[in-house]
Amino acid sequence: MRINAGFVVLFAIGSMLSCSQEKLDTPVEDDWVEPGYEDAAAYLQLQPGNYWVYESYSVNLETGEVTPLHKRDSIYVLKDTLIGRSDYFILEGSRLGQEYRTVLRCSGPEAMDPEGHLLFSTALTGDTIDLPDGLLPEGAQSGDVCIKLAEGIEVPYGTFDALEYRRTFYLASSEDIKTGGNSRHQSDFYAKGIGLIQYTSFFHDQPLDIEMRLVRCNVQ
Repeated sequence: MRINAGFVVLFAIGSMLSCSQEKLDTPVEDDWVEPGYEDAAAYLQLQPGNYWVYESYSVNLETGEVTPLHKRDSIYVLKDTLIGRSDYFILEGSRLGQEYRTVLRCSGPEAMDPEGHLLFSTALTGDTIDLPDGLLPEGAQSGDVCIKLAEGIEVPYGTFDALEYRRTFYLASSEDIKTGGNSRHQSDFYAKGIGLIQYTSFFHDQPLDIEMRLVRCNVQ
């Protein structure tokens, strides 16, 4: 999923100077632009009926060895629904064998849940923000999220540039939090026009991570 942000909203800058009671206009700058951001919907692909099928792998972070786990997961857009005055989408399925269900909507560059938690934003590429308590898993004391470009992500379905949505959780039971130990990471990789192509979960102090990689999908 590697994406270049477009530019929108042209504007001009002018100024007025007073000299000997005469006003002189400076030339209008026509090439100034305000940065815009791509819609989150282009990466999440939330049309009802869309689905994604994944194969699971174990990856040795020290040797690079990849071992198929011969387990499959799938996620699908069950339906859309109206909450308040906004359209939301219900996704169901499984991640690494665990039941998965989420409800979210896209608004411009952002995707959020019904509680208003920000789940994804193309406008935050390159930034790191704190995770609210409502998005922390059990046992985590705190967490943060960053979104960054990821080039050439290779999965069975193909090779894509992507946006990586990476969450880091700091476990409350660890005395090593201050030194970065015993943290857990999860990453979603979204490719434009495809959706989620890879999901990764691993612990800071372990040499293995577990990944779901896209093997096929139906995206309308």
